[in-house]
Amino acid sequence: MVSTSEEDVPTKVRAAADHMLESIAIWYESKRGKKGDVFANVGAVGLYLTEFLATGFPLERNLYATDTQLKNASGRKARSILAEHGETRKYPAMGGRTSRGTITKAHELAIIINAVGDATGVGEFSVDERKALAFLLQQWFVERIREDYFDKKKITADLNPDWSIRAVVASLLQAGRQRPGNAAGALAQHLVGATLKMRFAGSGVEIGGINDESYTTADQQTGRAGDYQLNDTAIHVTMSPTLELFTERCRENLNNHFRPRVLVPSDQLARAYTYAQDAGIDERVAVQSIEDFVGTNVEETALFSQAEIKSRLRELVEIYNERIEAAEIDMSLKIEIPENL
Repeated sequence: MVSTSEEDVPTKVRAAADHMLESIAIWYESKRGKKGDVFANVGAVGLYLTEFLATGFPLERNLYATDTQLKNASGRKARSILAEHGETRKYPAMGGRTSRGTITKAHELAIIINAVGDATGVGEFSVDERKALAFLLQQWFVERIREDYFDKKKITADLNPDWSIRAVVASLLQAGRQRPGNAAGALAQHLVGATLKMRFAGSGVEIGGINDESYTTADQQTGRAGDYQLNDTAIHVTMSPTLELFTERCRENLNNHFRPRVLVPSDQLARAYTYAQDAGIDERVAVQSIEDFVGTNVEETALFSQAEIKSRLRELVEIYNERIEAAEIDMSLKIEIPENL
């Protein structure tokens, strides 16, 4: 779509856009989850549907969709539209997924655009006027994507390379705990994943089990023995261990000839040890603090060199942030990299 100058937009086009956005905003806000998040495909649907509006009106189903999918929908397409509006930051591939939920959202939005468009005379607009209207609506969705995806405040913590890495990790976990919902759990899991990738990438060790799925993706959905699976070891990462983790998941690991390793915050170690004993598998399951696991691996890869530790700490956070971009909707889970790194 060709960029439209704000000054060149006819009054009737701007009025139609304003009326549409009143209803679109209500629809958009209805898609927020209990924690205030909006899935990336909501914004992507807005980008796609407004693109089709530039092609024709009303938005008949066969204009923008096949039987089960949005036409021309892809992560690349979403990023291309964002770039037309000056937004070049990486948007997740899921922005282009055409699941049943996505196509349903598209139908809902098309109904709104058609209803308000009929009331405001969009059917009588010229092609250029319709393109200008589409551009204004698209710009609104780009702003929502910036607010709800790109510009959410990142996690900040003391990342002092002069500290032990264990202390740095403890600071990060504490920052995660101060966030609502499951932020701490997601942070812990992806931090461990980043550690494993940094430690074993290029080492010849099979790293296929160092997945980058969302924190909420269950092990059973992926066929893995744990959050991460390296050779015959199943790694479970949790901020709050439960007896069921040991009696069910770890026992299942042992029955399938896996070596279970449970990583928990240091203040949960005693609790985890007790559960392992209660399950009768305390001699067969490794229990370790997340702080020590990450800290030891980072310092070993740095060969215990102070200068190299600083470099490795930055690398760890960069890999972690890449995992968040690839797997999660909530970009506020990313860690702010301080100037001292």
